[in-house]
Amino acid sequence: MENSGLLLERNSLREGAYTALRLGKPRAEDLYLVASLFFTVALLYYYYTGLGGPILLATVMVPYTVFLTLLSLYLKGGPVARLPRALNAGIVVLSLLAALTVSGYITAEFRELNTVRLGSYNTLDIIIGGIAFSMVMFAVLLKYRAIFILNALLFLYTLNGSWAPYPFDHPGIRLERIITAMSVEFETGVFEKLPQLALTLIGAFMLFISIAQAFGAVDSVIRLVIGVLGSRPRLLPQAAVVGSMIIAMVSGSGAANAASTGSITIPLMKRAGMPPVKAAAIETASSIGGQLMPPIMGISAFVMADYLGVSYFDVVARGWAPALIYYIGLALAVYLASRAFLAGSTTLKLEYGKLEVYKASSLVASILLLIILMGLKREYPAYAALQSSILLLALLAASEGAAGSGLRDRAGRILGRLAEALKIFSGFVADITILLAALGVMTGLMTITGVPTRVGFLLLEVGAGNKLLLVALAFVFGYLVGLGLPPVVTYILTVVVIGPYMLQAGFNPWAVHFYAFLLGVMSELSPPTSVTAAVTSRIAGSGFVETMLEALRFAIPLFTVMVGVLLEPGLVAEPGLPQLIPAFKVLAATIAVVAGLSGGFHILIRLAAIAIGLAILVLI
Repeated sequence: MENSGLLLERNSLREGAYTALRLGKPRAEDLYLVASLFFTVALLYYYYTGLGGPILLATVMVPYTVFLTLLSLYLKGGPVARLPRALNAGIVVLSLLAALTVSGYITAEFRELNTVRLGSYNTLDIIIGGIAFSMVMFAVLLKYRAIFILNALLFLYTLNGSWAPYPFDHPGIRLERIITAMSVEFETGVFEKLPQLALTLIGAFMLFISIAQAFGAVDSVIRLVIGVLGSRPRLLPQAAVVGSMIIAMVSGSGAANAASTGSITIPLMKRAGMPPVKAAAIETASSIGGQLMPPIMGISAFVMADYLGVSYFDVVARGWAPALIYYIGLALAVYLASRAFLAGSTTLKLEYGKLEVYKASSLVASILLLIILMGLKREYPAYAALQSSILLLALLAASEGAAGSGLRDRAGRILGRLAEALKIFSGFVADITILLAALGVMTGLMTITGVPTRVGFLLLEVGAGNKLLLVALAFVFGYLVGLGLPPVVTYILTVVVIGPYMLQAGFNPWAVHFYAFLLGVMSELSPPTSVTAAVTSRIAGSGFVETMLEALRFAIPLFTVMVGVLLEPGLVAEPGLPQLIPAFKVLAATIAVVAGLSGGFHILIRLAAIAIGLAILVLI
């Protein structure tokens, strides 16, 4: 899934663990494995029983995810690299004690906090709430510094609103009220719906992703696609597009997609004669689709389902059209822009065998089961993800066992892969939980100070009665937010601050949410937080800024789809057949605009193509 906190988490967890072993410190590695096992078993038990409900689950697991995060950072030399190893160990132990204290107290007092003491909390309630709030904010400081800074500024603004200029000034809110609102009230802050979502619905899908990565199914898909398409130099860039599109179905993250596919596609494109910056840009534009492509879209898609009060499958069913239009347009842009560089290149081939075919087929079969369960049988998405994970695990474990030479070797191979899956799963879910807990704090502080309402009044004054201006303001707002924050933050802030006023102006709710969603995806192409471009430029050895700017040329379809969801709301308003005509219109416009901006045609032909594309979007 999307965002800077998830960058190469799979590889970094593994490398950090191996580093610890090489330094003679296997105990921390073993402890992390045990902690991951406990975390996974606890979540699986909740998935199948629902015991206690999501709020109680969050009060127990959110503090525990802080401990998991600090422990994983300890394996890599942290949490605070400047401090001695012993002090870092002390921080990890202290986080575990704090997690046990917070979860134990809130579990014991849960009924009282929700009924008798609701709104009139005692001193111990405030202290425990303060500990929980401080734990999450410390983890956010280490993992998501930009969000920490924004939350810190919002906290000071909430505490001392009289310092702000009109119309944003307010009398200020007491410290005790802020702490309880961000913790033991459960409606806002570190235990609210967003971290609950991370631990429940998102966590179930992360299990599927973790198994696919740990057992090598993702790598097998990449090798298979590149092995088939990469034998022809002119099709090699399309291997990056197609490979990323398939991996996007199970990654949910542009950075993870770039790390897995880019490590193979970029060196091959460079060997075929592609300049490093273009190779990196192609992979960047291909990889950001990891947040677009169903059935496992980015974190923002799960949040969208929660905000709209619909099933996650309702988002997935609508997300196919924008994603396919994006990848078709991208494939055309890549083909037109790369023809000159690959003419006469030597043939390249990536070998693959029956094992790669089997693992890739297992992944595809499991994805099909996921779609059938969610779409045809209308099963609860989390349950569908769990059942698909079981099938994928069975298929991949069978292939791993068959590769062994004896019973002990086979069992060892399977257990090793399972241990890796546990680490990946706990790392993914802990990261996402802390991120969404931080966003819970952000939206909570904004809500109790009335920031969205105040901003909305300004927007109404500026853009009242002018839908085009309101859309432009939303774009500028989303772009500026995306300069320093991950996609899911861009989506949430755009929906919370500007979304209500776009709805008042008459825009379709699905169109507004998908517009904000696509703005979030666009933030992956804006400095300085384009983690995807950071990964690809590092692999290619190209400049970071140059890679981002070049990637914008290939990602033109993202902008046509963004305009398309507003001008042709039928693209996302109703899933299925009603999407076809709007989808064909937006696709035709996308192809025309891409041909005009990327093709090596005469300038008059290019201008005519762009004009036709815009006419299809605006006039037809």
